[in-house]
Amino acid sequence: MKVGGMENEKVKASRGRRSWTRAEEEALIQCLTTIVNEGWKVDNGFKVGFQRELEKGMRKLLPSTDISATPHINSKIHVWKKEYGLLSDLLSKSGIGWNSTTYTLDINDEAVWDAQRRVDPGVKAMRVKSWLYYESWVDIFGKD
Repeated sequence: MKVGGMENEKVKASRGRRSWTRAEEEALIQCLTTIVNEGWKVDNGFKVGFQRELEKGMRKLLPSTDISATPHINSKIHVWKKEYGLLSDLLSKSGIGWNSTTYTLDINDEAVWDAQRRVDPGVKAMRVKSWLYYESWVDIFGKD
């Protein structure tokens, strides 16, 4: 899955953390989708051993990768789950929608958005950010 011609663009990193490329993120999405389809998803996450399966899948897709289950894949999944939860919560509010063309939030009711920002000031930046993987996250992290 190539988005916007930025296949190898580095994703921003800070303080010694691993910087994932777009190709690596897309490979992880593909591997997560595969394990979900193969029945590794359970009520509150994934079955024991799913990280090993993801690591094997990543090595098949990207043979020269240095990504390992711990800490890389675990950390990325932790961040994605958190972002998915925040987005899902926002999208459950009347007046906040999803634009599947730009992969951004559509704010239809400024009063709802302002109220949400007062409750959680951290959502302010979410309005302008593009969430390329949200639709995949729904299948991967969402409840069945």
